[in-house]
Amino acid sequence: MKPEQPVAREDAGLTAVLSPLLEHDIEAIAHWYDKAVVLAGSPVPLNDLLDSTSHRRTLALTDGTRQEPAGLMVVAVNDPEHSWATVNLLAIARYDERDVAALAVALLEAHLRGEASHIRAAVPLEVGLALYFWLRLGYRPVVSGERLWMISDLDA
Repeated sequence: MKPEQPVAREDAGLTAVLSPLLEHDIEAIAHWYDKAVVLAGSPVPLNDLLDSTSHRRTLALTDGTRQEPAGLMVVAVNDPEHSWATVNLLAIARYDERDVAALAVALLEAHLRGEASHIRAAVPLEVGLALYFWLRLGYRPVVSGERLWMISDLDA
């Protein structure tokens, strides 16, 4: 995946674009970030998300009608090993009643095809909705160490 290239998709009347997080997105995201539905990982200070390593990508999901970020994803490529991608954070603005999170994951899967064969997402044990969310998308639970991961094979 080339991080500078956005990916767009229309689903049920929602046009969404998944693209790299830019500095001007921070102000719009700051309004909802702390209260967002966090489906994977734990919140990171918003300004820290701009400092990306070569294998970590912070992506903003933009609702085509609003032109401002409705979601945020942090993904590590080749983590924990080659051909894997780990979703470290998925946060969606609560104001959007459509299933933006599912659309974001579908965009990510399309974006990673050819670069990763497997995706995993950490499921916080205190957020039961997260387990249901990933199951609904076809991910399977795997316990590794003391963590619960939701895993999908992109090549299947």
